Amino acid sequence: MRTTFVKTLMGLMEADPKIVTLTADMGFGVFEELQATFPNRFVNTGVAEANTVGIAAGLALSGYRPFFYAQAPFATLRCFEQMRLDIASNNLDVKIVGTSSGFTLGQYGASHCVFEDVGAMRLLPNMTIVCPGDVYEAEMATREAATMTTPLYIRIGRSNSFGSDQLIHTNKPPFQIGKGILISEGAGIALVATGSMLLTASRVTEKLREAGVSVALVSMHTIKPVDTEMLQKLSREIKTIITLEEHSEIGGLGSAVLEQMHTINPAVRVVRIGTKEKFLHVTGSREYLLGQHGLTADQVCETIMTIAR
Repeated sequence: MRTTFVKTLMGLMEADPKIVTLTADMGFGVFEELQATFPNRFVNTGVAEANTVGIAAGLALSGYRPFFYAQAPFATLRCFEQMRLDIASNNLDVKIVGTSSGFTLGQYGASHCVFEDVGAMRLLPNMTIVCPGDVYEAEMATREAATMTTPLYIRIGRSNSFGSDQLIHTNKPPFQIGKGILISEGAGIALVATGSMLLTASRVTEKLREAGVSVALVSMHTIKPVDTEMLQKLSREIKTIITLEEHSEIGGLGSAVLEQMHTINPAVRVVRIGTKEKFLHVTGSREYLLGQHGLTADQVCETIMTIAR
Protein backbone atom coordinates (compact mmCIF):
# COMPACT_ATOMS: atom_id res chain seq x y z
CA MET A 1 0.00 0.00 0.00
CA ARG A 2 2.89 2.38 0.59
CA THR A 3 3.90 2.12 -3.08
CA THR A 4 0.35 3.04 -4.09
CA PHE A 5 0.44 5.96 -1.65
CA VAL A 6 3.71 7.31 -3.09
CA LYS A 7 2.55 6.97 -6.71
CA THR A 8 -0.68 8.76 -5.85
CA LEU A 9 1.22 11.46 -3.97
CA MET A 10 3.43 12.07 -7.01
CA GLY A 11 0.37 12.75 -9.12
CA LEU A 12 -0.93 15.16 -6.50
CA MET A 13 2.42 16.96 -6.37
CA GLU A 14 2.37 17.32 -10.15
CA ALA A 15 -1.05 18.99 -9.95
CA ASP A 16 -0.39 21.12 -6.85
CA PRO A 17 2.97 22.91 -6.50
CA LYS A 18 2.23 23.62 -2.85
CA ILE A 19 2.39 19.96 -1.79
CA VAL A 20 5.69 19.09 -0.10
CA THR A 21 6.89 15.66 1.09
CA LEU A 22 8.90 15.27 4.29
CA THR A 23 10.41 12.07 5.66
CA ALA A 24 12.48 11.27 8.73
CA ASP A 25 15.06 9.10 6.95
CA MET A 26 12.45 6.57 5.79
CA GLY A 27 10.87 5.44 2.54
CA PHE A 28 13.90 3.89 0.86
CA GLY A 29 12.83 1.92 -2.18
CA VAL A 30 9.71 4.00 -2.80
CA PHE A 31 10.75 7.68 -2.72
CA GLU A 32 13.63 7.68 -5.21
CA GLU A 33 11.51 8.66 -8.23
CA LEU A 34 9.58 11.27 -6.27
CA GLN A 35 12.81 12.81 -5.00
CA ALA A 36 14.28 12.93 -8.50
CA THR A 37 11.10 14.44 -9.96
CA PHE A 38 10.56 17.03 -7.21
CA PRO A 39 14.01 17.67 -5.70
CA ASN A 40 12.97 21.04 -4.25
CA ARG A 41 9.82 19.65 -2.64
CA PHE A 42 11.24 16.55 -0.98
CA VAL A 43 12.93 16.97 2.40
CA ASN A 44 14.67 14.19 4.33
CA THR A 45 15.26 15.55 7.82
CA GLY A 46 17.10 12.50 9.11
CA VAL A 47 16.01 10.67 12.23
CA ALA A 48 14.39 13.72 13.85
CA GLU A 49 10.64 13.20 13.84
CA ALA A 50 9.77 15.89 16.39
CA ASN A 51 11.76 18.45 14.42
CA THR A 52 10.09 17.26 11.22
CA VAL A 53 6.66 17.98 12.67
CA GLY A 54 7.82 21.50 13.52
CA ILE A 55 9.10 21.96 9.97
CA ALA A 56 5.77 20.66 8.61
CA ALA A 57 3.89 23.14 10.79
CA GLY A 58 6.09 26.00 9.60
CA LEU A 59 5.57 25.03 5.96
CA ALA A 60 1.80 24.86 6.47
CA LEU A 61 1.81 28.31 8.08
CA SER A 62 3.74 29.53 5.03
CA GLY A 63 1.12 28.32 2.59
CA TYR A 64 2.53 24.91 1.70
CA ARG A 65 0.74 21.57 2.09
CA PRO A 66 3.14 19.08 3.71
CA PHE A 67 2.82 15.29 3.81
CA PHE A 68 4.98 13.86 6.62
CA TYR A 69 5.94 10.21 6.08
CA ALA A 70 7.49 7.92 8.70
CA GLN A 71 6.96 4.55 10.31
CA ALA A 72 3.81 4.67 12.42
CA PRO A 73 5.34 4.47 15.93
CA PHE A 74 7.74 7.29 15.13
CA ALA A 75 5.31 9.45 13.14
CA THR A 76 2.92 9.62 16.09
CA LEU A 77 4.09 8.63 19.56
CA ARG A 78 7.68 9.86 19.32
CA CYS A 79 6.49 13.38 18.45
CA PHE A 80 3.04 13.42 20.04
CA GLU A 81 3.64 16.70 21.89
CA GLN A 82 4.61 18.48 18.67
CA MET A 83 1.68 16.87 16.87
CA ARG A 84 -0.63 18.18 19.58
CA LEU A 85 0.71 21.70 19.97
CA ASP A 86 2.14 22.54 16.54
CA ILE A 87 -0.35 20.89 14.21
CA ALA A 88 -3.63 19.93 15.88
CA SER A 89 -4.05 22.98 18.10
CA ASN A 90 -3.43 25.25 15.10
CA ASN A 91 -5.67 23.11 12.85
CA LEU A 92 -2.97 23.08 10.16
CA ASP A 93 -3.08 21.49 6.73
CA VAL A 94 -0.57 18.74 7.51
CA LYS A 95 -1.02 15.10 6.51
CA ILE A 96 0.77 12.51 8.67
CA VAL A 97 1.40 9.15 7.02
CA GLY A 98 2.36 6.33 9.40
CA THR A 99 3.55 3.20 7.61
CA SER A 100 4.47 -0.30 8.79
CA SER A 101 1.84 -0.14 11.52
CA GLY A 102 0.88 -2.87 13.98
CA PHE A 103 3.09 -5.99 13.81
CA THR A 104 4.54 -5.23 10.35
CA LEU A 105 8.10 -4.79 11.62
CA GLY A 106 7.86 -7.29 14.46
CA GLN A 107 11.24 -8.74 13.57
CA TYR A 108 12.80 -5.49 14.84
CA GLY A 109 11.18 -5.75 18.25
CA ALA A 110 8.76 -3.75 20.37
CA SER A 111 10.16 -0.33 19.41
CA HIS A 112 8.99 -0.82 15.81
CA CYS A 113 5.52 -2.15 16.64
CA VAL A 114 2.67 0.17 17.54
CA PHE A 115 -0.85 -0.47 18.87
CA GLU A 116 -1.51 2.87 20.58
CA ASP A 117 -1.17 5.34 17.71
CA VAL A 118 -4.82 5.51 16.66
CA GLY A 119 -5.91 5.90 20.29
CA ALA A 120 -3.43 8.72 20.82
CA MET A 121 -4.34 10.53 17.62
CA ARG A 122 -8.07 10.18 18.32
CA LEU A 123 -7.55 12.33 21.41
CA LEU A 124 -6.45 15.30 19.32
CA PRO A 125 -9.14 17.79 18.31
CA ASN A 126 -9.24 18.56 14.56
CA MET A 127 -7.50 15.26 13.68
CA THR A 128 -9.04 12.91 11.10
CA ILE A 129 -7.85 9.28 11.06
CA VAL A 130 -7.98 6.97 8.03
CA CYS A 131 -6.75 3.37 7.89
CA PRO A 132 -7.03 2.06 4.30
CA GLY A 133 -7.50 -1.69 3.91
CA ASP A 134 -6.18 -2.29 0.39
CA VAL A 135 -4.50 -0.45 -2.47
CA TYR A 136 -7.77 0.97 -3.80
CA GLU A 137 -8.57 2.46 -0.41
CA ALA A 138 -4.98 3.71 -0.04
CA GLU A 139 -5.14 5.54 -3.36
CA MET A 140 -8.53 7.10 -2.72
CA ALA A 141 -7.71 8.03 0.88
CA THR A 142 -4.60 9.87 -0.32
CA ARG A 143 -6.54 11.72 -3.01
CA GLU A 144 -9.29 12.72 -0.58
CA ALA A 145 -6.77 13.74 2.06
CA ALA A 146 -5.34 16.24 -0.41
CA THR A 147 -8.75 17.91 -0.74
CA MET A 148 -8.87 18.60 3.01
CA THR A 149 -7.19 21.54 4.71
CA THR A 150 -7.15 20.13 8.24
CA PRO A 151 -4.83 17.64 10.02
CA LEU A 152 -5.18 14.03 8.95
CA TYR A 153 -3.44 10.78 9.90
CA ILE A 154 -3.22 7.96 7.34
CA ARG A 155 -2.22 4.62 8.91
CA ILE A 156 -0.74 2.11 6.47
CA GLY A 157 0.21 -1.50 7.11
CA ARG A 158 2.74 -3.41 5.05
CA SER A 159 3.57 -7.11 4.91
CA ASN A 160 4.25 -8.63 1.52
CA SER A 161 4.45 -12.16 2.89
CA PHE A 162 0.97 -11.87 4.34
CA GLY A 163 -0.43 -10.25 1.20
CA SER A 164 -1.59 -6.91 2.58
CA ASP A 165 -1.26 -5.48 -0.95
CA GLN A 166 -3.92 -7.90 -2.15
CA LEU A 167 -7.10 -6.29 -3.40
CA ILE A 168 -10.18 -6.73 -1.23
CA HIS A 169 -12.48 -4.77 -3.51
CA THR A 170 -13.02 -6.22 -6.99
CA ASN A 171 -12.96 -2.67 -8.38
CA LYS A 172 -12.77 0.83 -6.98
CA PRO A 173 -15.65 1.26 -4.55
CA PRO A 174 -17.37 4.54 -3.74
CA PHE A 175 -15.00 6.12 -1.23
CA GLN A 176 -15.50 9.02 1.11
CA ILE A 177 -13.57 9.85 4.25
CA GLY A 178 -15.96 9.35 7.16
CA LYS A 179 -18.10 6.77 5.33
CA GLY A 180 -17.64 3.03 5.75
CA ILE A 181 -18.00 0.56 2.88
CA LEU A 182 -20.45 -2.35 3.10
CA ILE A 183 -18.58 -5.10 1.26
CA SER A 184 -21.08 -7.89 1.76
CA GLU A 185 -24.48 -8.37 3.39
CA GLY A 186 -25.16 -10.73 6.27
CA ALA A 187 -27.59 -11.50 9.06
CA GLY A 188 -27.15 -11.45 12.81
CA ILE A 189 -23.47 -10.53 12.93
CA ALA A 190 -21.46 -7.73 11.31
CA LEU A 191 -17.68 -7.89 11.12
CA VAL A 192 -16.38 -4.31 11.01
CA ALA A 193 -12.70 -4.22 10.12
CA THR A 194 -10.13 -1.54 9.46
CA GLY A 195 -6.74 -1.20 7.84
CA SER A 196 -4.45 -4.21 7.56
CA MET A 197 -7.05 -6.52 9.13
CA LEU A 198 -9.50 -6.09 6.26
CA LEU A 199 -7.85 -8.95 4.35
CA THR A 200 -8.16 -11.18 7.43
CA ALA A 201 -11.80 -10.13 7.83
CA SER A 202 -12.49 -11.06 4.20
CA ARG A 203 -11.00 -14.52 4.74
CA VAL A 204 -12.95 -14.93 7.97
CA THR A 205 -16.28 -14.15 6.34
CA GLU A 206 -15.57 -16.73 3.64
CA LYS A 207 -14.76 -19.38 6.25
CA LEU A 208 -17.87 -18.55 8.26
CA ARG A 209 -20.13 -18.73 5.22
CA GLU A 210 -18.72 -22.16 4.43
CA ALA A 211 -19.68 -23.12 8.00
CA GLY A 212 -23.20 -21.77 7.50
CA VAL A 213 -22.77 -18.55 9.51
CA SER A 214 -24.02 -15.38 7.77
CA VAL A 215 -21.78 -12.38 8.52
CA ALA A 216 -21.92 -8.89 7.03
CA LEU A 217 -18.51 -7.38 6.22
CA VAL A 218 -17.79 -3.65 6.56
CA SER A 219 -14.59 -1.77 5.82
CA MET A 220 -14.50 1.06 8.37
CA HIS A 221 -11.49 2.80 6.86
CA THR A 222 -12.17 6.05 8.73
CA ILE A 223 -11.94 5.75 12.49
CA LYS A 224 -12.33 9.45 13.20
CA PRO A 225 -14.98 10.46 12.41
CA VAL A 226 -16.47 6.98 12.51
CA ASP A 227 -19.48 6.44 10.23
CA THR A 228 -22.49 6.82 12.54
CA GLU A 229 -24.95 6.42 9.67
CA MET A 230 -23.46 3.00 8.86
CA LEU A 231 -23.64 2.02 12.52
CA GLN A 232 -27.27 3.15 12.72
CA LYS A 233 -28.09 1.00 9.68
CA LEU A 234 -26.31 -2.00 11.18
CA SER A 235 -28.08 -1.52 14.52
CA ARG A 236 -31.45 -1.98 12.80
CA GLU A 237 -30.41 -5.26 11.17
CA ILE A 238 -27.65 -6.77 13.32
CA LYS A 239 -27.60 -8.09 16.89
CA THR A 240 -23.81 -8.30 17.26
CA ILE A 241 -21.06 -6.07 15.86
CA ILE A 242 -17.51 -7.44 15.98
CA THR A 243 -14.67 -5.00 15.39
CA LEU A 244 -11.32 -6.21 14.09
CA GLU A 245 -8.11 -4.17 14.11
CA GLU A 246 -4.34 -4.52 14.35
CA HIS A 247 -4.36 -2.10 17.25
CA SER A 248 -5.17 -2.15 20.92
CA GLU A 249 -8.77 -2.96 21.78
CA ILE A 250 -8.59 0.28 23.79
CA GLY A 251 -8.77 3.59 21.92
CA GLY A 252 -9.05 2.39 18.34
CA LEU A 253 -11.89 1.22 16.12
CA GLY A 254 -13.48 -0.92 18.83
CA SER A 255 -13.65 1.99 21.23
CA ALA A 256 -15.01 4.32 18.55
CA VAL A 257 -17.81 1.88 17.69
CA LEU A 258 -18.62 1.22 21.36
CA GLU A 259 -18.87 4.92 22.10
CA GLN A 260 -21.32 5.47 19.26
CA MET A 261 -23.43 2.34 19.80
CA HIS A 262 -23.94 3.29 23.44
CA THR A 263 -26.01 6.19 22.10
CA ILE A 264 -27.38 4.65 18.90
CA ASN A 265 -28.62 1.32 20.28
CA PRO A 266 -27.22 -0.06 23.54
CA ALA A 267 -29.00 -3.37 22.88
CA VAL A 268 -26.52 -4.19 20.09
CA ARG A 269 -23.64 -6.24 21.43
CA VAL A 270 -20.17 -4.95 20.48
CA VAL A 271 -17.23 -7.35 20.70
CA ARG A 272 -13.74 -5.93 20.17
CA ILE A 273 -10.97 -8.05 18.64
CA GLY A 274 -7.54 -6.46 18.71
CA THR A 275 -4.36 -6.58 20.75
CA LYS A 276 -4.77 -6.92 24.51
CA GLU A 277 -3.72 -4.42 27.15
CA LYS A 278 -0.14 -5.60 27.51
CA PHE A 279 3.28 -4.70 26.19
CA LEU A 280 4.96 -6.71 23.46
CA HIS A 281 7.99 -8.66 24.68
CA VAL A 282 8.32 -11.10 21.78
CA THR A 283 10.13 -10.60 18.47
CA GLY A 284 9.01 -12.33 15.30
CA SER A 285 7.32 -12.09 11.93
CA ARG A 286 3.94 -10.44 11.57
CA GLU A 287 2.27 -13.80 11.00
CA TYR A 288 3.81 -15.22 14.17
CA LEU A 289 2.88 -12.22 16.30
CA LEU A 290 -0.68 -12.15 14.98
CA GLY A 291 -0.97 -15.75 16.11
CA GLN A 292 0.35 -14.85 19.56
CA HIS A 293 -2.49 -12.33 19.89
CA GLY A 294 -5.33 -14.42 18.45
CA LEU A 295 -5.53 -12.38 15.25
CA THR A 296 -5.02 -14.95 12.50
CA ALA A 297 -7.99 -15.72 10.26
CA ASP A 298 -8.50 -19.14 11.86
CA GLN A 299 -8.34 -17.70 15.38
CA VAL A 300 -10.74 -14.86 14.59
CA CYS A 301 -13.09 -17.34 12.90
CA GLU A 302 -13.04 -19.53 16.02
CA THR A 303 -13.77 -16.53 18.24
CA ILE A 304 -16.75 -15.52 16.12
CA MET A 305 -18.07 -19.10 15.97
CA THR A 306 -18.03 -19.14 19.76
CA ILE A 307 -20.02 -15.89 19.83
CA ALA A 308 -22.47 -17.17 17.22
CA ARG A 309 -23.31 -20.36 19.13
